[in-house]
Amino acid sequence: MHNPIKIFQLLTGGISTLVLTMGIARFTYTPALPRMQEALALGDDTAGLLAAANFAGYLSGALLASRISTALLKQQLFRIGLILALACNALLPLFDNTLAWSLLRYLSGLGSAAGMVIGTSLVLEQLAREGKAQLIGVHFGGVGVGIVITALALGGSGNLDWQQTWWVSALIGSLFFLPAWFWVRAANQSPTEQPKPAAARPHLGQPFVFLASSYFFAGGSFAVGTTFIIAVIQANPVMSGEGQLVWLLLGLAAAPSCYIWVRLANHWSAIQALFFAFTLQTLGLLLPLIDATSAALMGGLCFGFTFMGIVAMVLSQAGQLAHENPARLMGLLVTAYGVGQISGPLLAGQLMAQSGNPVIALWLAAGFSAAGTLLVLGTKQREPQPRMACPQVG
Repeated sequence: MHNPIKIFQLLTGGISTLVLTMGIARFTYTPALPRMQEALALGDDTAGLLAAANFAGYLSGALLASRISTALLKQQLFRIGLILALACNALLPLFDNTLAWSLLRYLSGLGSAAGMVIGTSLVLEQLAREGKAQLIGVHFGGVGVGIVITALALGGSGNLDWQQTWWVSALIGSLFFLPAWFWVRAANQSPTEQPKPAAARPHLGQPFVFLASSYFFAGGSFAVGTTFIIAVIQANPVMSGEGQLVWLLLGLAAAPSCYIWVRLANHWSAIQALFFAFTLQTLGLLLPLIDATSAALMGGLCFGFTFMGIVAMVLSQAGQLAHENPARLMGLLVTAYGVGQISGPLLAGQLMAQSGNPVIALWLAAGFSAAGTLLVLGTKQREPQPRMACPQVG
């Protein structure tokens, strides 16, 4: 029989983990970036570099976390990640040089990986023991909740300068630190459990190659879109001041998206749902390019509703392509997504700096998403596919 209080504490701790390590540690940069550019004359190329540093930290942490099996070590690294997520936001305003900022954003990325990868695995293990693994979709809502919090607390606060933006985000993050610290714990390992033998290396057929390629472009579109969407909208005189509202709607749409998309994939098929999600994401990235506030708001909703769902469905699909060793394929997919996350902002920053036109960032993000849409079609399998469950997102 499951324990309702334990499940409530576990989900509260899991949501708090993602609010802190993803919503605040990662996404404070989005509302802070226009203020940093205005106050410090921060170039678009430097903005892209700082975003790439954060995603490089996340990729490093995710790959490391995927190799950890000891419960105690998971617990320790998870808590170190919570500390990094909070401390890096608090320390960043104390420096005024790119090297220090890049290092702090890299370390913050490590914290985000600890929260998303290790934290999610701890929550999923405990939910499975309680017979409530299907509630993992509620846990993933923490990413969207964190974005909403940054939009409400930081986006609409026009009186905050760039340093205060980071410090307020750290103060807000501290409210979620204790629930994450005390309510997300490693499950006690049974003394009878034996380590599983190493699975055979899976065969990487055409469906997986197409899936990994589409996931690379998904990483690029996500990173460029979430990094620059506010800056692009704020630079448009017709929509100046609406960027934070777009960010708020993006977070509201992201909160339930994983839960909904996995259900849609079970109702249709994985390929149909992925194709529709990529198409909707591409539309969401193009709409803010229209000189109309309503189009930008709708774009934020479409983009926010899709990027987490794409991650969930791609990793579920990987589990179906490799029945013997899904973890290895998921590791390859995390790498593809991470390389896209790193290279996307670097390329966007350079193109923006050279052209002096910020809208090129959303054109690039939409192009990445469109490429992912087409590549998804190559992942189709002939045999029937089993039902999906919301996976651990890396």
